Amino acid sequence: MLAPNEAGREPAPEPKPVEPKLRTITLTNRAPIQIVEDEWPEVAHGRCGYDHPGDIFQWNISIRVRRENHKKHGSHIYGGGRVIIHAKYSYWDENHQDDSQTVRVGRLLTADESARDLWKHILGVGDELRERIANEHWRKQVIHAVDACFANLPAQRW
Repeated sequence: MLAPNEAGREPAPEPKPVEPKLRTITLTNRAPIQIVEDEWPEVAHGRCGYDHPGDIFQWNISIRVRRENHKKHGSHIYGGGRVIIHAKYSYWDENHQDDSQTVRVGRLLTADESARDLWKHILGVGDELRERIANEHWRKQVIHAVDACFANLPAQRW
């Protein structure tokens, strides 16, 4: 318990420091990584699906691109430029629960890889997701999320 102040009231408790929001991202054929979301802002995303609460089935495909912020330590600036591309597919059917599936894939790119061939890696993550989806009909839907992700990327000036 805190000691009362001069007016006889207890002082306000010290504010708790804000915990950074962590996100665990599944990578393809590698161990997952954990990031601080504020240090890896989303720069583009694409999504398609049907997920209305209360319905007997739902499906969702999303692909996201995150870029690492530059960090400053004293006078030295480091980090930044690395990119994470990650995607998720989920399908749930109340009447056919054996057909339900969740798939996660992703890639962590160096600054050089992301600057040179970002588009190729986005397509690659889409392919990795597609090859793990059991249902052929839902496999075909991946392209819609990939196209939306490309459309959502910041425009390049030429």
